[in-house]
Amino acid sequence: MEKIPDKGPALIVYYHGAIPIDYYYFLASVIIQKGRTCHSVADHFLFKIPGFKLLLEVFSVIHGPQEECVRALRNGHLLGISPGGVREALFSDETYPLMWGKRKGFAQVAIDSQVPVIPMFTQNVREGFRSLGTLSKCKRLHLVLKTFVWQHSLRQASLLVSFFVN
Repeated sequence: MEKIPDKGPALIVYYHGAIPIDYYYFLASVIIQKGRTCHSVADHFLFKIPGFKLLLEVFSVIHGPQEECVRALRNGHLLGISPGGVREALFSDETYPLMWGKRKGFAQVAIDSQVPVIPMFTQNVREGFRSLGTLSKCKRLHLVLKTFVWQHSLRQASLLVSFFVN
């Protein structure tokens, strides 16, 4: 937290774990220790969830066009961006590869706004939750079909079970 400025803008670039609990704790720490908030960039699909857009706006979450990010920084806010986003959350593994692809917009935001860039990484953030993102397509298909058959038999027994397979 010593690198986070007490006032003025900064761009926090972080690794997106499957459940970014480290980022949530970071946001809480910024509020408690620095007395300020940090704007965050989230994937645009979150803004399409009915009723969720208002909640995101209350928590200063933006969907991330570069212009909006630069505007937030020029207005003196902290801004958190995870360039890997959902792809990194779902398909990264225990070796923590950065899965940024050709995403360079965050670097352009830093250049355009002329603010300090603060990298953030939490060791073992992936260990709290495992996803099936590293499985081969054939194995994933097998799991989907197996889950479908199991769900179908459970529905016949009047049980409702939901599974999410990556």
